[in-house]
Amino acid sequence: MLSGASRHTSRVSQTHLLARISAAFGLSLAAMLWHGPWSLTALTLGTAVLATAVGAHRHPWKRFVLVFIWQVALVLALYLLRYGPQSLPEGLRVASRLVLLVLPGVLLMRTTHHGDMARLLVRVLPARMGFVLSTCVFFFPTLWGVTVQTYESQVLRGARILPRELLNPVNWATLVRVICLPAIASSLALARDIALAAHCRWYGLHPERTVWPGHNPKNTTGEPRA
Repeated sequence: MLSGASRHTSRVSQTHLLARISAAFGLSLAAMLWHGPWSLTALTLGTAVLATAVGAHRHPWKRFVLVFIWQVALVLALYLLRYGPQSLPEGLRVASRLVLLVLPGVLLMRTTHHGDMARLLVRVLPARMGFVLSTCVFFFPTLWGVTVQTYESQVLRGARILPRELLNPVNWATLVRVICLPAIASSLALARDIALAAHCRWYGLHPERTVWPGHNPKNTTGEPRA
């Protein structure tokens, strides 16, 4: 379940993966710190190059595009309410910068196989820290998939939580009740499943890195180690 990759994801070498991570981190950092006159243009072009390099066109993006559109609309609405119509250009710049801050990481997660990421992190970090970090990195995309399935199911049941219906604050309580609360419960269940899977594979039984299946020199019973 915690694969972090769709059927469109292809395996890449560790060198290419390291280059992807560096590029995504650099673009996100620049979106946060660089506020020059041409920064948005340069960051947009850089993100487009990254998307082309990682093969983002092979992945479905409709839902993520809708999320980004909703984010931009929310930021513009807040600027409009707080500062008036003259603040909309500034609100658009802020919303665009937020998208460019998040998008490189989303591109990386959507196009990277969980196993490739885990192997790279274990090579550069202690084994336990690498396992925990790689699991955390792919936890939220997996939870997002579960939440999307819950959302679609609730819409089919007639819940008034479509984007146009959420413009009415009366429906916000329904969103919390049928989406947000189940998402919290799903996150707890998912964390429990991950911990149980690691426990069943004897994770942490030995201080050194272990693999499964394989011969354990400290275990003469021939049982697998994890």
